[in-house]
Amino acid sequence: MYERGMRRTAEEAAQTKAALLEAALFQFAEHGVAATKLADVAQRAGLTRGAVYHHFTDKTALYAAVIANSWDSVTAPVWAVLDSDGPVEDRLREFLVAWLRRLREDRHFRALLTITLNASYGPDQPEGISDGRASKSYGLADWLQRLETFLAGKRGGGGSGDGAGRRGTHADDPSGAAAGILAWLCGTALLAATDPDLLPPSDASGVALPLRGALP
Repeated sequence: MYERGMRRTAEEAAQTKAALLEAALFQFAEHGVAATKLADVAQRAGLTRGAVYHHFTDKTALYAAVIANSWDSVTAPVWAVLDSDGPVEDRLREFLVAWLRRLREDRHFRALLTITLNASYGPDQPEGISDGRASKSYGLADWLQRLETFLAGKRGGGGSGDGAGRRGTHADDPSGAAAGILAWLCGTALLAATDPDLLPPSDASGVALPLRGALP
């Protein structure tokens, strides 16, 4: 009986924490991190402010937990496209299309990118997070490095081992090409935060411009 009660208490605590993280994600995305109070998060989750403080010491800790809790599960499927088999151009096209599709259809993906870009690199940055770029797990520096590595052909691909996967990469300037793709990713994410209907089509036509800029 005692063990059952302890298990139920642990499950309830986990559910409470999950509800707070979900509420904080959308509260931060809709109203900004700076303007959000912990009481707002508690109210949105249907909980007390004491419940928030039981799990998180302050708003900075809550923000960090939202990012850490969501980043891999929400963004990994999109980035995994770059690591799949096939020609570089096809993988990059599929990645960009998947990015647009998730921005348009997945509110968690859209909200997470909104608070990451705004809070980590803009005026909405929470006090206590001195530089969002210090966190490679969700910073823009990590995105840029992943894209540059991919475009330089260091991720391989094609499965032949003879460099076939590198054919068609922007070998002369992978850094510049990666920066161009990153600018497009950030721009579309911020556009989606304003209105997803403003996004380009989630198909090959919608990604033709960034694809043309990244590959020779």
